[in-house]
Amino acid sequence: MNNLNDQMRFPLIEFNSHRIVTSDIELNANTLRLRYSLAITPDLVWPEFSTLERKDQLWRSTCLELFLASPDDPSYLEINLSPSGAWNSYSFTGYREGMKTAPDIKLDEFAVDRPGVISASFLIGRLSGPVLFGPATILADKNGRLRYFATKHGETPDFHNREHHVLVATDDL
Repeated sequence: MNNLNDQMRFPLIEFNSHRIVTSDIELNANTLRLRYSLAITPDLVWPEFSTLERKDQLWRSTCLELFLASPDDPSYLEINLSPSGAWNSYSFTGYREGMKTAPDIKLDEFAVDRPGVISASFLIGRLSGPVLFGPATILADKNGRLRYFATKHGETPDFHNREHHVLVATDDL
């Protein structure tokens, strides 16, 4: 089990490839800070920032994601973030079941530090005990193809699968 002290870096590997992007996660008290960094290529769809707003179905294009769960509870949270400023959070009662918007998760800060680097912080409430983290990224190219990045993959890209998440201790928070 990893310990989440100040910040953890998660390399995200592309499904059926060796290409990597990185995500940094920092959790302090009630604030979750995310930073995703990737190389921008000419074929990548990188939406321009427009406005901060909750929006559904961000995973249909370039989208940065994080899944959070207690290892002993089938319920979990999903956070989605787009370079455009669109974002959302969802709660699930079980594996891909009972999806609903999680209104208690609040976007606190958002910045596109430079093309390919997004930072955001969320007010999420206090986490206790170990937590499963599932950082992931979907990158769309200009031909409409989606590329999937996660810490681990199975036979298909499935970010909801807990077997591909990382167990992190949060006891020191």
